[in-house]
Amino acid sequence: MKMKIAVISTFLLFLVCCAPVTKKGSEEEFATHINAGIRFLQQENYSMAKREFTDALSINPDSARANNLLGMTYFKEQNYDSAETYFQKAVKLDPNYVTGYINLGGIYAMKELYPKAREYYEKALAISPQSASACYSLGAIWFQLGNQEKGIYYLAKGMELDPEFLEKHADSLAGLPMRGSALPELNFTYAKLFALRGDIERTVEYLKKARQFGFRDWKRIEKEKEFDLVRDDPRIREFLK
Repeated sequence: MKMKIAVISTFLLFLVCCAPVTKKGSEEEFATHINAGIRFLQQENYSMAKREFTDALSINPDSARANNLLGMTYFKEQNYDSAETYFQKAVKLDPNYVTGYINLGGIYAMKELYPKAREYYEKALAISPQSASACYSLGAIWFQLGNQEKGIYYLAKGMELDPEFLEKHADSLAGLPMRGSALPELNFTYAKLFALRGDIERTVEYLKKARQFGFRDWKRIEKEKEFDLVRDDPRIREFLK
């Protein structure tokens, strides 16, 4: 009997020693943390979002997406230095990660480093010429740099690729961070491009935003051909009074 017990004990010890070591974390756990983090990000619960994305990175530190999402959370908190760190990690891990370059452009736009922001938006567009986000972002930054012609070109291209983009930014994107004197003209241009498409609702929306930022030259609605399809609508005429 003692011999049997000894043999069984030795066999069990062998199983324990030779059993494969389970790697901490799994793809399922990683996805769970990512999805939870995105929900918290949407709810503007940034402390919990950071916790979930950090937990995801503890499982897979080489995930460009997880680094980008953690950077996005810091961006929402206006902690641009920390956000920049994680966006840079994202593009270092994946040099073709378009979203990371766009978000770095957003960081430099918020820091008013407009030539540097343009550089990163152009990198994004070079990797993905059909990226509506890169087109909108590059167009917006050209307004900040004082070149409205190029600004309108890229905004029109972005609108052609995705007319809904301004209303449905992805949670992983910093969006179109803009400051300063370019905002009135930028929003008037959005209104003009939507007017060209006959979209009265959005034309009015962006005319209101232009007014909010100080736009005053409403006579241009009468003069500029882009408004031909919507000019006679009573909601548009309100801006001409």
